[in-house]
Amino acid sequence: MAYASTRSDRNFIMVDVHSNAMFAPNPLVYFDPDRASVRDIDFSGFGYLEFIDFLERLTRMRCKDVYFCLPQDSLSQGIRILNNNGDYKEFVDMAYVNGKRMNVYVDHHNEPIFDWIEDEEI
Repeated sequence: MAYASTRSDRNFIMVDVHSNAMFAPNPLVYFDPDRASVRDIDFSGFGYLEFIDFLERLTRMRCKDVYFCLPQDSLSQGIRILNNNGDYKEFVDMAYVNGKRMNVYVDHHNEPIFDWIEDEEI
């Protein structure tokens, strides 16, 4: 795994991990999470499965669904799911393009958040 690196962290993205909470609808929020800001890991050296393993170690819980959202976007407008290496590459690329910062949300309860978002838009 690419956890620690001897190279400067100037190019690392900062990931704010939100976990151990539940999503709630109208408007979509992640209610009362534990938060951890990770800024000393080279996430560009990870793949999807390595990132999930990292999150499970960090949160000490199994991660059923993992989402990401740019800090300046509302959850209902910007949330995206991480399901595979393609999604993970998009996550890393978007973070680098948008100030090297990204929010990650761990859904331990498999909530139907995209159904809730669709209901909000009606």
